[in-house]
Amino acid sequence: MKTIIWYQNDLRVDDHRPLEEALRHDDPIEGHYIIPQEELIENRFGHTPLGPRRLQFLNESLDDLAGTLAALGIPLFVHVGHPLDMFEPTDRLLFQRSIGYNERRREREVMNAWRGDCQAFDGFTLYPRDEIPFEKLPFLFTEFRKAMEADARPDRLIERSPAKEPYALDFPVAYEQPRYDARTAFPFRGGERAGRERLAAYLAGPVRTYKETRNGFGVDDSSKLSAYLANGSLSPRRVLHELEQHERSYGANESTYWLYFELLWREFFQWVALEQGKRLFRAQGIRSKQKTWRVDDDVIGRWQAGETGVDFVDAFMRELNATGWMSNRGRKIVASYFAKELGQDWRIGASYFESMLIDYDVASNTGNWAYQAGVGNDSRDRRFNVTRQQDTYDPTGAFRNSWL
Repeated sequence: MKTIIWYQNDLRVDDHRPLEEALRHDDPIEGHYIIPQEELIENRFGHTPLGPRRLQFLNESLDDLAGTLAALGIPLFVHVGHPLDMFEPTDRLLFQRSIGYNERRREREVMNAWRGDCQAFDGFTLYPRDEIPFEKLPFLFTEFRKAMEADARPDRLIERSPAKEPYALDFPVAYEQPRYDARTAFPFRGGERAGRERLAAYLAGPVRTYKETRNGFGVDDSSKLSAYLANGSLSPRRVLHELEQHERSYGANESTYWLYFELLWREFFQWVALEQGKRLFRAQGIRSKQKTWRVDDDVIGRWQAGETGVDFVDAFMRELNATGWMSNRGRKIVASYFAKELGQDWRIGASYFESMLIDYDVASNTGNWAYQAGVGNDSRDRRFNVTRQQDTYDPTGAFRNSWL
């Protein structure tokens, strides 16, 4: 018998409970990562979920993980398909649970068919379920945040350092190498080592002004940790641990708190996704609010291409298309414009982001899109005034000029 670690969105060795459990046994250990076939073909909205930039970041992250696992004597294999077609269901299977509805359904299929020892661990959220002080989540983030800040405690951090050299994997998916654009605000490679380096660099200085700069569009205006959290190259517990160490050494301020505040927003959307399941993806969202959405292919195509004629929206969309990145402020503006001004089905916009964003995360992406469309966790159904937004956040036109 051997022990199989089924990797999903947990591409690291640090703070990794399945790995630590595997190392407790004397059996041979193998790591496996499986790309679902459906993520490589067009979905019902006409988008391929794993677009080229996501594939590149995934490839880099898996190369890095393979190098670290090789140093532990553990091979890593990457496949396309379904886990039950790759594994012998009599081996020991260890994996970290996912958040998304489809991912959870796949995990249940595997667990129901497994005949050997099968253990699932939590690790994608900052807090374990028994630290969430609600039987039913509050609808609004503020109530969730206040309760979590009061007395919630994350799980113990299991520390392990990644190896120094990546390993060239046999990546099973051919894709066109995306062109690098020097204007990108995300000039980073994938992988646990890169994530740890970015975390250290950000906490070494830029975090001290995060609250003031977070709506900016440059590399250090925000943490740029979301991509590493999305594929699990960093655990949220690692980020909080390093942030608290920084505060002990240099003192806390509004900006260091605000990084924790954003971790809580991420946390909120993860638990909303777990609680709501399939309902999160309905046209009326979790509010069951009846809205009439349009699907105008020409309008959608112009929005995707950054050719709406609204400069601020177009600049953000062209940045996304050229780099796989967009600021949080930009995401809110273009989503609000798509749903509220153009009246298009918000799920199409969310699907396009899934294909394009390097840091795509099912809970954060879907939760934020539903929020901006007025069918998610926002009781006020607010909309963004694009002119006011560009006057506030791009008063000189520098950002628009760089992309238009």
